[in-house]
Amino acid sequence: MMWTWRRCCAVLLMVGALLASGPAVVGGVDWDRLLAGEVVIEAVQHPNGFPGLRASFTVAATRDRIWAVLVDYANFPKLFPDIQQMRVLAQDQDGAQVEYWVNAVLTKYHYVLYRRYDEPGRRLTWTRLTGDLKRIEGSWEIRDTPRPDVHLLVYESYVDIGGIIPKALVRMEAMHKLREMGPRLRSWMEAPPRPE
Repeated sequence: MMWTWRRCCAVLLMVGALLASGPAVVGGVDWDRLLAGEVVIEAVQHPNGFPGLRASFTVAATRDRIWAVLVDYANFPKLFPDIQQMRVLAQDQDGAQVEYWVNAVLTKYHYVLYRRYDEPGRRLTWTRLTGDLKRIEGSWEIRDTPRPDVHLLVYESYVDIGGIIPKALVRMEAMHKLREMGPRLRSWMEAPPRPE
């Protein structure tokens, strides 16, 4: 019995050493990259079959602070420079109906989204109600990380432009914008709240 116990301990120590020596990938999340400040971008597929993008990055801020920024519509044009103009049409504790005028790749778009507060402080989703684009869906999710003072922010966006603009060009530009968005949002969320 003693020999089996020692052997089990040795195996556990070897597995631990292997995990510690490689990247910290747990549940498909590369914590080393994320906690080092990287914005991880992935191509994803909507359950209905159209393509999208996911951006994940960490923020050293409270869940309440992150949520407050995600629903701070007055500051959206500062946070998202492609938004030329926006207007909140209606808002309550369940969500907001928001109208956008956006300067995008080679053109401008106008549309209205409903931003549903699925789990306030944790998750919000949006979907297109009307406008130029054929389809827009997406979400923000605030998740815990191995560090209690840091949260993982996961953004997903699925857009079907439905026009003649090459989809590869739109996707390439969207990836570029996501790489810029992560650090800009992180800086805003980690800074003290700005006065109204």
